[in-house]
Amino acid sequence: MKEVLEVIRNRHSVRSYRPSEVSYEDLSTILRAGNLAPTGRNRQNLLFVGIRDRERLSRIRELLGGGTELYGAPAFLLVLEREPDALSVQNASAAMENMMLQATSLGLGSCWIHCVVARLNERKESLQAILSLDHPYTVLETLVVGEEDGRSSGKERRDENVRIL
Repeated sequence: MKEVLEVIRNRHSVRSYRPSEVSYEDLSTILRAGNLAPTGRNRQNLLFVGIRDRERLSRIRELLGGGTELYGAPAFLLVLEREPDALSVQNASAAMENMMLQATSLGLGSCWIHCVVARLNERKESLQAILSLDHPYTVLETLVVGEEDGRSSGKERRDENVRIL
């Protein structure tokens, strides 16, 4: 098992993926990592959905007008708001970080894709049908995951960003 700081250091946004599938086990582990993130007042108001089914992914891409923002990733994850809460954005952000770090620890690449959230929320009924949900949830964030096609260079962090007083 990798040390946490090493996983954090190795995590970077991946924008090119191999077509190989993400295993059910890996996707389940990543989603569980999101579910284990802290939530304000322990409300646990989020729903985590992972899509690896090619037909559903194709329908999501169509819903997005081509889905080029998904970088050809073989798995698409959504963080949805089950119940409205003033801290939903913070809850979703904590979950996203957990999921990206878990993906990195499994040797997978990931990229946080916020630019599609508004379009998905504008098409809630269609998304609801694709995801087989019983009612429309609000999409808070999305993430793509898969095997990296080549190595992206992560950006170095500036030491002056950290201060101890």
